[in-house]
Amino acid sequence: ADLARLVAPVHLVHRYGTEARDVMALAAEDPSLLEPVAPGSATIAAELAWAVRHEGALDEGDLLDRRTRVGLVAAEREAALPAARRALGRATLPL
Repeated sequence: ADLARLVAPVHLVHRYGTEARDVMALAAEDPSLLEPVAPGSATIAAELAWAVRHEGALDEGDLLDRRTRVGLVAAEREAALPAARRALGRATLPL
């Protein structure tokens, strides 16, 4: 697939390549997943959901520090913790 033709935010295409479309599809199920995980962050809740459902993320540190790197800035990490907890909680719900 031609990455330039993907219908998804540029940062998702850079991070996920052709899977950006699949990350965005999660938001079609739940529009709240389009929300940023922290004020001013480009990372959206769908990325956390994707990491839990498809990449095997197991905990808050895995989501924020390793998968999305939001946790590298302490204030952003703190602001994103509720979104990480929601993503981890949703993983136990049926898809």
